[in-house]
Amino acid sequence: MSTHLSIQTTQNVTLDFLPASIGDRILAFLIDLVILGAWLILGSLLFSSYLSRIVENTSLLFSFYMLVIALPVMSYSLLSEIFMNGQSVGKRVLGLRVVRLNGTPASVGDYFLRWLLRMLDIWIFSGLIGLITMAIYQGQRLGDRAAKTAVVKLRPSVRLDELTQEDHPEYQVLFPQALLLSDRDLNTIRRVLRKTQHHHTFDLLAMTAQRVKDVTGIQTDLDDWVFLTTLLQDHTVLAVRESV
Repeated sequence: MSTHLSIQTTQNVTLDFLPASIGDRILAFLIDLVILGAWLILGSLLFSSYLSRIVENTSLLFSFYMLVIALPVMSYSLLSEIFMNGQSVGKRVLGLRVVRLNGTPASVGDYFLRWLLRMLDIWIFSGLIGLITMAIYQGQRLGDRAAKTAVVKLRPSVRLDELTQEDHPEYQVLFPQALLLSDRDLNTIRRVLRKTQHHHTFDLLAMTAQRVKDVTGIQTDLDDWVFLTTLLQDHTVLAVRESV
């Protein structure tokens, strides 16, 4: 598998991610599986030892079991990725996250499509389909391909020791006006991006992007998320290049 996942956006901006390895994804899945197994075992023990004694209606007991025990297990991956910003417990432990192929946060629809195809990827053929597609498509299973997502490792997109012009002459700064921003401006942008990532505050993201454009005079049709993350990267690159 390639060490980087390079994504070309519709605005011709290249975003580099470190894709989760097959081993990382299997380990994250096993962690989640332990959690689901524990929930099933404890729930089954509760039903067999307690609820079955006080609820005589078999149909009611079965319905209650499906609602309280089985349904959470079946929807675990979907709900965890929606409410944990592209992560499950296993992914969070290993520092993995689901992102869209243009670098923006995945939507509920993306998570739903991944979950829908999870049955084919993982359960019907005991994970064989998922393993084959991940080996072919840089860690993407069928659900990722359909939803245009990928599971990546969380790490800074650019390390300071990687940004000298000699080491990365291929990097092209898109917004030289990034140097017009103060440290306070940069910290504000970072906070807005984090808030959008966790709480999907896209209105705040749009307002921030417009304010930055007004201050710097930048004119661009880039997606607000891509614009601000690119601007931060450009500022870091320019600051390091000026210091060497």
